[in-house]
Amino acid sequence: MTVQLKGKPEVVTIQWIPKYTFMERLGHWLHTATFIPLAITGMILYFPFLEPLAQGEAGLFVRLVHRVAAVIFGLLPIIYYIVEPRRLLLHIREFLPRKEDIGWLKAAPAYYLLGKHEAMPPQGRFNAGEKLNGLMMIITWFIFGITGVPMWFGKGVIPPEIFRWLVVFHDLAMIVSVCMLMVHLYLAVAHPLMWAGLVSMRFGVTSAEYAAEHHAKWYYGPKRAMEIWEAKKREGAHH
Repeated sequence: MTVQLKGKPEVVTIQWIPKYTFMERLGHWLHTATFIPLAITGMILYFPFLEPLAQGEAGLFVRLVHRVAAVIFGLLPIIYYIVEPRRLLLHIREFLPRKEDIGWLKAAPAYYLLGKHEAMPPQGRFNAGEKLNGLMMIITWFIFGITGVPMWFGKGVIPPEIFRWLVVFHDLAMIVSVCMLMVHLYLAVAHPLMWAGLVSMRFGVTSAEYAAEHHAKWYYGPKRAMEIWEAKKREGAHH
């Protein structure tokens, strides 16, 4: 595919390669579409200064939206597992921490703040930051489920002390997941180095150049990616 940059006469050729399937992208956007109303209604119920919005008919509507979104949010991974079980298990395996993730996390501040890519170890289809986000989404999904269902159906039945702890863990999961969402949104929408992320999740493809630079283990394979990275480090040490 060739594109012409705005204000420049030269034509740039971009080779697109597949990264996400249609079901992966559909699941991502449905997850987003349910999580955002969950977060908004959850904060209305959580923060004292928003308490007026949680009372009367407005409060009933807020709780209804929260519960309907919660049901869809909870069912999405289950439906995805039924439709594409091997693909979901592949995601979970890809999210598991690796030794090189430590090096990526150490080099991340210089990369994201200063644009220094040289020290970043080769990454797979998901980099360490994306894997951390994915793991936290999985963990908080479980916490929302095992705390939210008893809170919904067990109020007045569950002992008050246990109910309070359910609320505490539910709220902590909300705080963590909302913080991860804010970081994710900034990197996907605003950060200049992460432009390809939004393209991938919209159209399912990424440029070969971007994949080679940011996801070398996925693009070249682990062995070849490490060889290229080691060669770049030796070349940089000589300059």
